[in-house]
Amino acid sequence: MTKLLMMIAILSVGLVAAGNPAQQDVAAELKKLSGTWQLVDELDDGKQIAAEEARKTKLIFDVSGGWKVELDGKVVGEGTAKIDPTRKPKSIDYAFAKEDERFVAIYELDGDSFRHCGVRKGARPSEFSSKPGSGQILTTFHRAKD
Repeated sequence: MTKLLMMIAILSVGLVAAGNPAQQDVAAELKKLSGTWQLVDELDDGKQIAAEEARKTKLIFDVSGGWKVELDGKVVGEGTAKIDPTRKPKSIDYAFAKEDERFVAIYELDGDSFRHCGVRKGARPSEFSSKPGSGQILTTFHRAKD
C-alpha cells in the first residue's frame, strides 16, 4: 500500500509539472523573442492593412516578457506576455498594462521571422488565418536591423 501511495504521489507531481512549461524553455524562448520586430504584414478580420501603415509599426520584447508596440516611434500599447513554447502550436498571451484586456494568440518563431494569430475576445485560434468575421488578427514581423 505504501508503494502504491508513493507512486500516486510521484505521478501527481509529474502531472502538475507537465501542465506548466519548464522555466528554462520559457526563458530561452523569451531570449529569442527579445528585440525589435518590424511589422511586414497584417490581416485584421480578413482585411489587409496598408504596407505603409505596416512600415510604421514595431513590436519590442524584453527578456522578461515585457512588450510594447510603437507606431511612428510613439508607444501605442504595452504590457507583459506569457508564453508557452511547449504547446503545439506555441501560445502567447498579451496582457495590456493600461487596459483590462488580453490578446490570446498562437505564434511561430523562425529565426528572424515571427508571426502570431490571435483575438481580443473569444477562444485562442488553432490555425494561422484571418478570415472575414473571425475576429482574428494575423501578423508577420521580421527582426529589425539595428
